[in-house]
Amino acid sequence: MSLKVAIRADASVQMGSGHVMRCLTLADALRERGAEVAFISREHPGNLFSLIEASGHLLLRLPEPASAHDTRLAHAAWLGTTQTEDAQQTAAALRQFGDPDWLMVDHYAIDAEWEAILRPMVGRIMVIDDLADRLHDCDLLLDQNLLDLTGQTRYDGLLPSTAVTLMGPKYALLRPEFKALRATARIRSGVVERVLVFFGGGDPSNETAKVLLALKSLACDELAVDVVIGSANPHYPQLLELSEQFPACTLYRQVSNMAELMANADLSVGAGGGAMWERSCLGLPTIVVSVAANQQPGCEAMARQGAILYLGQSERVTTELVASALSVAVNAVGLIESIAQRSLEVADGLGTNRVVSHLLQARLALRPAEIGDCEPIYQWRNAESTRKYSQDGQAIDFEGHRSWFSQVLSDPDRQLLVGEIDGEAVGVLRFDRDSERSVISVYLVPGHYGKGIGVHLIEAGCIWVENNWPGVQTVEAIIMANNLPSVSAFSKAGFRSKSYAYEKKIRN
Repeated sequence: MSLKVAIRADASVQMGSGHVMRCLTLADALRERGAEVAFISREHPGNLFSLIEASGHLLLRLPEPASAHDTRLAHAAWLGTTQTEDAQQTAAALRQFGDPDWLMVDHYAIDAEWEAILRPMVGRIMVIDDLADRLHDCDLLLDQNLLDLTGQTRYDGLLPSTAVTLMGPKYALLRPEFKALRATARIRSGVVERVLVFFGGGDPSNETAKVLLALKSLACDELAVDVVIGSANPHYPQLLELSEQFPACTLYRQVSNMAELMANADLSVGAGGGAMWERSCLGLPTIVVSVAANQQPGCEAMARQGAILYLGQSERVTTELVASALSVAVNAVGLIESIAQRSLEVADGLGTNRVVSHLLQARLALRPAEIGDCEPIYQWRNAESTRKYSQDGQAIDFEGHRSWFSQVLSDPDRQLLVGEIDGEAVGVLRFDRDSERSVISVYLVPGHYGKGIGVHLIEAGCIWVENNWPGVQTVEAIIMANNLPSVSAFSKAGFRSKSYAYEKKIRN
């Protein structure tokens, strides 16, 4: 079930690093699940080529920007050429990589015109967007912004009727360290002793300097301050000079431990966009300035939920306004504690896993077992490789199996599902429902081990339960201690160990 995934995304001084960074997060997660990933990216000033290559993914470079570009889209100039030219260059890159199962596009200067040209070369197209300002020819769209209820319809008329949409911070593409640190994250008291300042990789309007000047005007010498900027930040000399004026200020350039810095901070000052979901995952209260038009709706929605202290668009935010907000934050313990709690409710750190599941399950289909499956399931269940890890490792007789099979098909609290890829059976799932709880059992068809299919079966099965048994709140698995492949598969599918079962045999 190995997938080939091509990603078309750019980074530059003008557009920042966020598009490539979130695509790298998704690419790493896909690779962990056995996918082969290639980035197709243009050689803009401020690109992240070295970071992509250091991550171990294939990088297919497009030429430096040309002078000609389209004017139809608001961000057309960001592409560095026309959509037609870019699509032709991307097609040439795809021929080097091979036909991908998925082509992912994360670019404000690309729409249905470009996507229609590439569609014959790819299996499916996924778009990552948050503008909802142009048509797309895609199969899957991800918008990880927090939106009001009316925002759920913002893509109406912009997508094919068959397109699936993944909406909200539930699908935020966060790196695994955020999920890991969330599990041990401290509950913030509202007392501010350490402040983190980060406005993205580029920060062209130099919001970072506004914050440092604001802190200087407040004479907050007792505060520890961590300032993070990207390697492409053009204001580095000024920011270095400003940071050296604080007794406990550290200026970091292009860090790899952002999650740790966020976990250690009591308050953050930063931009909207992807970093907002990282901070939310760790419950970090934040003073937010939107530095791009696309960040504004998400920031406003977060502010209405009481999950951030929002100052508005960067061009209207002055040093004096930042100073006022910092003064309030440092002195209003109850307010900052409340913001931290509300923030923690927005993003849980599992968004990347959810998106990966949708991508990988595109070829996996589940169907209810039928009478004709009785004998094949008997053969699969009786295989030595299956019995090795079953609760009862004994072989079963066919008559007993046929009676059991008939009972399962007729019991409304039991569901037997067969997983298929391209019409070929690859595994079997069984769910036993007891009020709000369901117990899952899963095994693979012999010949399909070691392909990562078990994880996808489990995830697809849980989605089936969610859609078909609305009263079920939890899905539980009982796994033998020596069944390490199942332990790994269920862990990757989001299951967590709750307790240990011990057994002593006292009678043969």
